Amino acid sequence: MNIGRLRHLEYKWLVAIVFISGLFLDMVDMTVVNVAIPQLGRDFHAGTSHVEWTVTIYMLSLAVFIPAAGYLSDRFGTKRCFLLAMAIFIVASGLCGQARSLNELIAFRFLQGIGGGMMTPVGTAMLSREFPGAERAKASAIMSVPIVFAPMLGPIFGGYLVQYVSWRWIFYLNLPAGIAGFAFAYRVLKEHKEPYAREGFDLIGLITGSGGAAFVLFGLSRAATLGWTSTEVLACLLGGLALVTVFVFQELRTPVPIIDVRLFKRPLFAQGNLIMLPAFAMFSGFLFILTLYLQELQGWSPFQAGLITAPSSIMAAISLPLASKYYPRVGPKKMLIAGCVFSCATMVPFGFLTATTPLAVIVIMLCVRRLPFSFASVAAQTIIYGPLESSKQGAASSAYNTIRQVSASLGVALLATIQVNQGRTSAQHGYQMAFLAGAAFMIIPIVVALLVSNKEAEHSLELRTAKMSGGSVTSTANSPAAAPTGGGGR
Repeated sequence: MNIGRLRHLEYKWLVAIVFISGLFLDMVDMTVVNVAIPQLGRDFHAGTSHVEWTVTIYMLSLAVFIPAAGYLSDRFGTKRCFLLAMAIFIVASGLCGQARSLNELIAFRFLQGIGGGMMTPVGTAMLSREFPGAERAKASAIMSVPIVFAPMLGPIFGGYLVQYVSWRWIFYLNLPAGIAGFAFAYRVLKEHKEPYAREGFDLIGLITGSGGAAFVLFGLSRAATLGWTSTEVLACLLGGLALVTVFVFQELRTPVPIIDVRLFKRPLFAQGNLIMLPAFAMFSGFLFILTLYLQELQGWSPFQAGLITAPSSIMAAISLPLASKYYPRVGPKKMLIAGCVFSCATMVPFGFLTATTPLAVIVIMLCVRRLPFSFASVAAQTIIYGPLESSKQGAASSAYNTIRQVSASLGVALLATIQVNQGRTSAQHGYQMAFLAGAAFMIIPIVVALLVSNKEAEHSLELRTAKMSGGSVTSTANSPAAAPTGGGGR
């Protein structure tokens, strides 16, 4: 890798490259294993319920380590923690590729999740610090690149490797890409720590927060199979919610919290997360149901299903830079409302798909659907991170990524349950009802977007940019930074 050619880039763009490489590896790995489950069952002579632990354990590992990642990076250094996370991910990928039993593979997937669970929030915090205030729209577009493309490219590469090479190569491919990313990050990243993190360590918060997230995610992962009223699902969900409740009270009283839940008292931070929670839930749930529809109802292979969804990534590649470019002109509220409304509207036609719907129609519908989500995502992440001071970026990143992980699992569980229950009359009806339910669920972010204060968002972003540049903004006494719980004009 010739890093010298990149020396002319500003540091923030080097951080962006590091962020994309790390998050892309993590998110591709979350999707690529799904297509290998049937082959893993054949190779290891195991049932689907046992093989699915290769996916579930990775998700649980993420849940355990995401909450603490922001704090740990603030205490020990973002560069050090990011490199450690990437190194764990690379080593675990190699171990997964050479696993000789299913139990070995499950154990190594847990180790891999440790690296993935730390990389994402640490990378997000680094990116947010380098793109403050109004510049956050650029960072949000950058952050959306792996989130948008990984779920599409993962099934393509995974399907091809499983069908024509070996499932082991879905892990081995992480080695050259990961090593190159590690070397680049080691050369270009600067160390960053936050003074507050040296004052103590919230062990109770770590245990209750990680444990609560893990129980909730496990319960959601089992709900689609066992049903929402099963003893196992209810016990996990109720136990997880109880731990989360203890966690919230603990974080409110401790001087150095793992995740600063007081951030949710800030209207923009709370509203942005409330918008992205259902949006990510439906994004993940839609992809899950779509993959089943293409394979089970229309009869396409995993590789073919991945190829069918690929053209829509072109639309995402077009809409992401457009969202970043027009955000300053349009403003957060209009972009949020438009993005959420059109995201909802473009999901409705999928509720009328049949087993004989022409492939060209499906591809066009997918391409149209991918356009508006980028606008909503960029605007929401801008109001979440843009106004926050540097010391809050790590905690905000841990909170946001924990919510993203939980919401993704919630979306899959909800739509899968609807598809199974409604599919008892006919499989086609089940898929149609699941798609329509996804569209209906998108009404929630539309309502929240209507409550966003354009005036407050714009002033907060200007204030943060001025502080980073050493300038000043008038009337800061009444600004969101001075009064985090205050409102603004709409």
